[in-house]
Amino acid sequence: MTLMNNKPSTNPQAEEQTTMTTSSQFTWTFEELFTDCNVNKKAIQLIADIKSILVTEELRTQFMMRINYDPSALEVFDLVHRMREEQLLFNPMSDESFLDMYLLNPLQALKEYFKHSVVLVHLERIREWNIDIRELVKLKQNDSTIHLNRAMQILYFK
Repeated sequence: MTLMNNKPSTNPQAEEQTTMTTSSQFTWTFEELFTDCNVNKKAIQLIADIKSILVTEELRTQFMMRINYDPSALEVFDLVHRMREEQLLFNPMSDESFLDMYLLNPLQALKEYFKHSVVLVHLERIREWNIDIRELVKLKQNDSTIHLNRAMQILYFK
């Protein structure tokens, strides 16, 4: 005689597969993220920062899992910039990759290297102020979370 267990039998592999499938179904486009987080369409800089920092579905999902329900603009700003710092510390673009990419696409290279929204005015100022890109790299080596604007100001007023 065998005793019957009232618990439903579950296969650990099936459980793992279900968990993996369920968690990967939650993805957000930028528009959905802005709507869910009540980001005002006039918050141009915040929108630009979100688009330059949360570049993958994985990062957007991570952001949405970490943000409070019905967040304030300040909470959105704080978490976006905390995640920027985490990316710069734990998953930085190498200096060599940046320098190579800068030759091909300076705007994109600066955006990926500094994890910051970058516009053509940044490139114009770099040229006008005679900023050496290798000097920017040195500053970033000393402070991995420095913002591009701050680094440019330091080099301009040197």
